[in-house]
Amino acid sequence: MRPPSTSRLPASLTALALLLACAACAPRVDLPRFDEAGANRAAFQARFVAPPVDASGVAVRASLLYSTPKRTNRTDVQLFGDYGRPLRLDVRAGFGTMLALMREDASGLLAFYPEKSRAYAHTDPVIGAQLLGLPFPFSMRDLALVLSGHFGTLVPQNLAARGVRAQPGGGFAYSFASGPVRLLEVDVHGRPRRMEGELSRHFKTQAEREGEAVSGPRVWTLAFSDFPEDDGEPAGPARVLTLGLPKGESAVLRVKALDERAQPWPLKALSLPLPAGSSFMSLDYEAAVPVAESDVITGGGLK
Repeated sequence: MRPPSTSRLPASLTALALLLACAACAPRVDLPRFDEAGANRAAFQARFVAPPVDASGVAVRASLLYSTPKRTNRTDVQLFGDYGRPLRLDVRAGFGTMLALMREDASGLLAFYPEKSRAYAHTDPVIGAQLLGLPFPFSMRDLALVLSGHFGTLVPQNLAARGVRAQPGGGFAYSFASGPVRLLEVDVHGRPRRMEGELSRHFKTQAEREGEAVSGPRVWTLAFSDFPEDDGEPAGPARVLTLGLPKGESAVLRVKALDERAQPWPLKALSLPLPAGSSFMSLDYEAAVPVAESDVITGGGLK
């Protein structure tokens, strides 16, 4: 028996069949290969490090799936602001409830948790975020740049590699003696595949916060996948970042939309006013004070 022709199918099914057929036949970009270590790293730097950051800022919408051996938590995040800071990060539960609002500026980090009506700040945005349990091991500014495909703040162009080794299936791994990134894996096409670094003493995994000890080196890994050109689209940054942590914990960030902006954000859009009656604690000094009136507080303290 011959299968029915599309002319006998409902219009909606015909359209779906044609859509799937087109997706299956989408042209793949013929990517150049770099099979020698020097050319491989040069290709990575030419695309992800050397180009100037022409945009003023960015707006990112993404989902974050944080998993431990015991539970999984999905949130929606919005990261927006200027690369030169301020930057804002809003975190919502999957059903829309606001969980946290954060602001990073030249003074540090401010984080406000509406459910508890408590705000925390630290003059070092990385330490502050890690004391609050945020999984990413670098600042919001570095995260915004990496999501946009700019790696210069984490892997500077003049950073000399201590060692190089070929990877199975192509590509190379470069190790570094200093800096936040101690290992960088680049695929055969000159794209970042994986980064690795040392966790600071300030960050505690969920297992550690529950009293478990972590044996072996305390390292983080960050894998990059789902590049647009793999789907026949124009080349762009990875749309999926997977963070690996000790004790089987992980965080998967899936970018839904990313728009770079030519003009700076209005400062009002990046402010973070605290409601009257909320409490404020500086993580530098661990002293809690009440907020007398709604105001904008930067990461350095009350203003």
